[in-house]
Amino acid sequence: MEKSFNSFEIVSEDTIIKRIDKSLLAYGEIRIPNYLRDFFHFHEMEKHDRWDIRITYNKKDYYGVLYLDDYKKLRGKLRWGKELTRQLKDVISKYTDDDLEYDLKSEDTPLLRLEKVEKKAFHLDIIFPEEVRRDANEYMSHNDRFIYGIRSRFETDPDIRLSVLKFHGTSCNICGFNYEDFYGDLGRGYIQVHQIYENDEDMENYDLQHDFIPICENCHGIIHRSKENHISIEDLKQIIKIRTVLRKAEKE
Repeated sequence: MEKSFNSFEIVSEDTIIKRIDKSLLAYGEIRIPNYLRDFFHFHEMEKHDRWDIRITYNKKDYYGVLYLDDYKKLRGKLRWGKELTRQLKDVISKYTDDDLEYDLKSEDTPLLRLEKVEKKAFHLDIIFPEEVRRDANEYMSHNDRFIYGIRSRFETDPDIRLSVLKFHGTSCNICGFNYEDFYGDLGRGYIQVHQIYENDEDMENYDLQHDFIPICENCHGIIHRSKENHISIEDLKQIIKIRTVLRKAEKE
């Protein structure tokens, strides 16, 4: 990734990372560089098109617009309303001063993760590199870390943890639980990481996108509960789906 505060990182064909900067917080907008125009489908836009888009953050929908401000060069902007801007300011307020300048090193700047769900629909997450490293250190120093399913040296590696959150977001990839949504500020940025492939000795060429997922403590504990009766991620997802349908039917 580039080292400037305005840099983007392309994580996959459907996900990009943006360092949160003053312009984003002050004006609720992102200027889209040329190399991301296909991600936003600018090549499909006419000169005066303004696409209404939906941005989901913490299970709430906000609305914005995509438009070209330079049609010849296919350069444009993504803008959203004041409500989402206020939410983002509140979320990262402890990292900025009154003038929206950062009070921390650039590598610790909060990151905006934007995942394209559809052409005009996006899911937004905020990732806190500083807290990712803090959580990793907490796990390593915790006497009871094995009780929490933290068994692999890869699961406590802060660089791996940060990369996994960039790929997969901050919610549990099995049950969908999000700590910030449930606990508010206390849970912001918190999630565990599960190593899907369990043999550490064969992990020299691990794949960050496919060998790890973010996971809540409940799902993590169930997966690691028994060595003899190991349960797969897909099986656990299916169990949760069935249980959800059954509980809904019982209420009705």
